[in-house]
Amino acid sequence: MENPRKRRFSLTRHKHSLWALPAFGLLLVAGLWAATWVQLESTERALIGAATHTTETLAAEFEQYTRHAINDVDRMTLLVKHEFERHNSMDLAGLIREGLLVEGHDRVVLSIADTEGNVIARNQPFKPFNIADREYFRLHAERDTGSLDISKPVVGRTSRMPTVLLSRRLNRNGAFAGIVFVAVTPEYFTAYEDQELGKLGGLGLRGLDGTLRALRVGKSVTSTGDGSGPELVALAQTSPSGHYETESAVDHVTRIVAYRKLADYPFIVTAANAKDEVLADFYDRRRDTLIIRAAATVIIMLFFGVVTVLAVRLQRNRAELKDQRHFLETLVDNIPSGITVRSMRPENFGQYVLCSESNKLIFDTGKEVLGKTVLDIMPAKYAAQIMEFDRQLLASPMPQDIVQVRDLPGKPARILHLLRAPIFSADGRVDYIITSAADITQERARNDELQLASKVFETTADAIVISDADDRVVMVNSAFSKLTGFDPEDVLGQILAESPFRPIDVENSRARMEIQRRDGFLTAEVPRIRKDGTPLSLWVTASTVHNDDGTVRNYVRVFTDISLLKATQQRLEQLASFDALTGVPNRRLLNDRLEQTLRRMQRRNDGLAVMFIDLDGFKNVNDSHGHAIGDLALQAVASRLQRCVRSSDSVGRLGGDEFAIVLDGARLPADAALVGERIVAAMAEPLILEGHRLTLAASIGIAVYPDDGTDAASLLKSADEAMYRVKQAGRNGFRFSSHAPELAAAVG
Repeated sequence: MENPRKRRFSLTRHKHSLWALPAFGLLLVAGLWAATWVQLESTERALIGAATHTTETLAAEFEQYTRHAINDVDRMTLLVKHEFERHNSMDLAGLIREGLLVEGHDRVVLSIADTEGNVIARNQPFKPFNIADREYFRLHAERDTGSLDISKPVVGRTSRMPTVLLSRRLNRNGAFAGIVFVAVTPEYFTAYEDQELGKLGGLGLRGLDGTLRALRVGKSVTSTGDGSGPELVALAQTSPSGHYETESAVDHVTRIVAYRKLADYPFIVTAANAKDEVLADFYDRRRDTLIIRAAATVIIMLFFGVVTVLAVRLQRNRAELKDQRHFLETLVDNIPSGITVRSMRPENFGQYVLCSESNKLIFDTGKEVLGKTVLDIMPAKYAAQIMEFDRQLLASPMPQDIVQVRDLPGKPARILHLLRAPIFSADGRVDYIITSAADITQERARNDELQLASKVFETTADAIVISDADDRVVMVNSAFSKLTGFDPEDVLGQILAESPFRPIDVENSRARMEIQRRDGFLTAEVPRIRKDGTPLSLWVTASTVHNDDGTVRNYVRVFTDISLLKATQQRLEQLASFDALTGVPNRRLLNDRLEQTLRRMQRRNDGLAVMFIDLDGFKNVNDSHGHAIGDLALQAVASRLQRCVRSSDSVGRLGGDEFAIVLDGARLPADAALVGERIVAAMAEPLILEGHRLTLAASIGIAVYPDDGTDAASLLKSADEAMYRVKQAGRNGFRFSSHAPELAAAVG
């Protein structure tokens, strides 16, 4: 038997040896890049060294050019000084004619100034001007240095261009007699031509005082410095010649700069070459080299990567197959459905070759069935069914979807869902049959419950609305559409309070919702509007469905149509409070209104009158024309009485041919008397009813608050008594109660 410790050592050794392949590839790449980097660095240093040497040579040549340029100007000043001091005057034109001086041009102009600074002579036509304020003039006037003075750049008085002045003192008998000076432009010093400068190379002339006299970069010439003066002067003081590398603060170009300090004059000359121009070809070659090295790196890494992957795969193939088998077995064992595989091969036909652990929960059998057949583990009835399914599948190799009911020993009947499928060999034969079995007994029961609930939901006569936790409608039944006229599409997905079926009593609806959220249940009467705009009275039973954690899951509302009940209730209230014949308030409602008016008048300290009316001659109408005509007459009288009063007043029928009127806020006695007169006049008009001409009259008694009573009963009694006195006095008129003789006298 193989020693496990030896096997682990062998695997570890092979594992380490496999890592040697990518390690060697990395070392090869590192060596390639190291050699490339060293080569590029060496080449760059050599090119920079050569460029530095070229720049230093150019600086030396420029130094000679600058010295000669200054010497040429100085010879002109010395010649003029010599001639002036020898003759005590100067004839520049004569010197030009003799060829000792040249005529002035744009770059070089020679001038002579007297002791006052007035320019008195020039080697080219000029307009007189004064230089007494110039620093170089004051220098020579103060003392005789005996040397050539070179000024800082100034703006020419006539040319208005940057100019450098080279000047000497003129003496007469040892005293100051003026100066001779030569004005040169910066181009004069930088006119040196050299092909080594490039487009960004430059030449410069700077004084030891740090001030730039002239600077040429490419074809552009200036006398404006870039701030490098102090650094350059410090270097020149340390070493009269040298070089350095710097980035310009003006154009941000890095340049190799060589400098030299002039031996005879207080100046430093510089020559510069742009580093990028010097190394332009090198940069192109370096880019190409890096691209080639990168491609080689990719090829090397791919090669060693592929070789390493193949080696690792070969090494781990066996272990991976074992892991895959273990994974598949674990996967099959953890599938909720029971998985079995039976062989259809001749050598082990019908035997189980795979059985998942889930089969124990369904059939009480596990891996102990491996190598057995259905006849060995199942009752004969079910084994025969399985073998028949096998025959059908082998005859027609198609998946089978089977629902089977099994009675297992000691357990109630179970409903099983079997999915069976063939597994083919390479030549197309069925080698195995795989079966997935699931116990769907509880699922079937739940489905039956859901179907029953769905039928109840749809067949319920009341409208049902189900909404989610946000009160957004998710379901309505068909009774909802029948009751409200709204289709499900009109409300589904909408918040109920914002849907077409929204509450019309918004504040009450919010209060009801708060109660439902708090208590979880609510019953209430709610008004709604149908889709066609008609009002709808509903009784709602609302409940809240919660999740296990207590959060709201759904709101369920059941709406019952109580419109007919409300109409019946209103009709009953109408019958109980209003006279069925005339439609005016009956005795009970009139008493209620009188009580309410009394309370209101007491608060307002206002007036009130009660009128008791009895029809004169009504009995003859019934006797002569019948009760039908009598009823019509009562209706006509009620209508005339209502027209005689205001809408705030109340007209009621006390019974038979007796009526009463409550005058709200009457200004007594005038208002009550005015109404009495209207009624008497209205009753004097004949009634034409179904071809019958009737004439009626009214006896009216009037009682006022508070003189004739402070409650409804006493006021009605006083008005009744006053009406009887009208009857006794001959009828057809009105009279105030005997309890208020002053009122009666007032209207009598």
